[in-house]
Amino acid sequence: RSQRIPILVGTQMVTKGLNFEYVTLVGVVSADQSLYSSDYRAGERTFSLITQVIGRSGRFQKPGRAVIQTFTPETQIIRQAAAQDYDSFYRAEIELRRVTGAPPFSDMYVLTATGTDETAVLRCCMDVRNELLRLTREIPGVQILGPAPLPVARVNRSWRYRVTLCCPESRTARETVSRTLLACNNS
Repeated sequence: RSQRIPILVGTQMVTKGLNFEYVTLVGVVSADQSLYSSDYRAGERTFSLITQVIGRSGRFQKPGRAVIQTFTPETQIIRQAAAQDYDSFYRAEIELRRVTGAPPFSDMYVLTATGTDETAVLRCCMDVRNELLRLTREIPGVQILGPAPLPVARVNRSWRYRVTLCCPESRTARETVSRTLLACNNS
């Protein structure tokens, strides 16, 4: 700030409210990388990140400019973020979530097991899945996915797997998840 250096290099932290008068050009490298995660919020997070980075430049008297590097420039989310078209993004995103049954149109519970023995972690996830299947067979609209490894399956010698429950929002579903966690924790 005091040296008036016109270059700022950083990670996603740069998006969080830093204001430097002489930063007039920002770049987003591999902007579409976050679109391809297994999280239903990937589009929202990508849109948010790009619009926040764009907002870092030209915040004072000098006009700002943003360069977005992407492998898929035709992607609707990239185009909406570059144009800072919040309304269009929201309409497309909420429709996608409605069609796919993602929140806020359903509840989603992700139950994660970790441990140093991969076989034991998978066995735990299978127990969770079987318990969920048993407890939800009477609930319409339930989907149980997994076990599946997390995007980074092994961290610090611990294996990480998950089971995902998607269902209409209900008290019964919340109670089912609670009973499943208690049953698996006590076994």
